[in-house]
Amino acid sequence: MELDNLKNSWNSVSVDLNRNEFDIVTATKKEMESPLSNLKAMLKRQLITLPLLIVFLAGMTATVPDMKNQLLVWIAFIVLPLTTIYYYFNLKLINNLENNEGAVKNDFQRKVKQLIYNNNLYLNLTRAAILILVVVTELLIQNNNMGLIYGIEIMKSIILPLRLLIYAGVIAVHYVVSRYSFNLYFGQYLKRLKGLLAEME
Repeated sequence: MELDNLKNSWNSVSVDLNRNEFDIVTATKKEMESPLSNLKAMLKRQLITLPLLIVFLAGMTATVPDMKNQLLVWIAFIVLPLTTIYYYFNLKLINNLENNEGAVKNDFQRKVKQLIYNNNLYLNLTRAAILILVVVTELLIQNNNMGLIYGIEIMKSIILPLRLLIYAGVIAVHYVVSRYSFNLYFGQYLKRLKGLLAEME
């Protein structure tokens, strides 16, 4: 008899815990609807714009022969499709968050954290790309490869100390602009998601 009562009590506690977890996830998902929908709208716009840019760039490369010899053009042909794929998987993750009814709390938290991590990684990779581009530009100048980047001859005519200052300025400006634009389009919504995520824990 006592054993039956204990089992019933345990089942009652288990049901209450599961219901409480479900309620937390449901309430949090409702609060996340606004930032998620805003992020979703941004990603959809990017997924329309980037393929159009790729088509435009391909058309320009086909009609302007000199563009085929430009390093930045070929870098764009690599970066733009990769960025499109990145946005696609982020959009897929958001759709999964929105449509996954009654998600387990841990799984829901993991997906939100993954979304935040993906966007922060993207921001850091863009900064690393600028740094790599600066290094490649200087290496081309040092090796007298003037045909791969348009206007690089102007940089070669500048003395090295001044070039280094220009590089530092470009990196600094990109850091500030990328941070501002990221916060404008993505960061403000990710910040709200972080806050809601902290409330769940």
